[in-house]
Amino acid sequence: MKFNLPMSFQTRVGAVVLSLAALSAVAWGLSHSIQPAHAAASKSEVERITAAVNDSLGASGVKVLSVADIEFVDGLFEVVVNHNGSKKIIYTNASGSHLILGELMESKSMANLTEARLDKLNAINFDKDLPLGLALKSVYGTGSRKIAVFEDPNCGYCKRFRKETLSKLQDTTVYTYVYPVLGKDSVDKAQKVMCASDKAKMWDDWMLKDQSPKGDGNCNAPINDLVNLGRTMGVTGTPTVFFQDGTRASGAIPAADLNRRIAAAARAK
Repeated sequence: MKFNLPMSFQTRVGAVVLSLAALSAVAWGLSHSIQPAHAAASKSEVERITAAVNDSLGASGVKVLSVADIEFVDGLFEVVVNHNGSKKIIYTNASGSHLILGELMESKSMANLTEARLDKLNAINFDKDLPLGLALKSVYGTGSRKIAVFEDPNCGYCKRFRKETLSKLQDTTVYTYVYPVLGKDSVDKAQKVMCASDKAKMWDDWMLKDQSPKGDGNCNAPINDLVNLGRTMGVTGTPTVFFQDGTRASGAIPAADLNRRIAAAARAK
């Protein structure tokens, strides 16, 4: 999910907001090998930019976490903010009078430097931050590699992702976190799944075969814990995948890209 601002706010502030082109997933590897050089901003720059961003975006729940000077672009500053539980990046000038919401690219390789930076900023500790007891566990092949996936039962992209990609993985353990955020029906389905004797099977029956979850859902299912976990992790859309190295990917990414990232994350561990 992209970080967006209300149009009314944009008009009020009068800032020039630019949307930059998104990078194809094939450049992901390059983006993680080319990192922008950051330098400490001066105290006056930090204070001025922080005040400008808070004045512009504070009403939208944005909180400034850090300000850094991007050394290879004169006058460009990176502002890391917290928004809805996850970290985002805004680019601005020294006065904070103009904001750029979008992605910084390296022109020769088309590597997405913003995406790589956000991966590091929002990285988790896979082994410590994810309570595996809340997850549905599926093992493919040896299961030696690991990913975690947040899915809503009524998310069409999640169903397609599971059918076309997740179910065809090799040597990977998939920990699925049921994340019912798309309405009451999603909560009802999640409740039935989490009350089933074989939760993983009922989930797959629904996501892969369109067999509606059965049962009355009469148990103390950890639905609130699952929703709170996703929010704490900054999951703003489904599906969201977490890799062993703590990085994440949002959306139904292609199988080739998923396998490449799984392998890279496993090697990093």
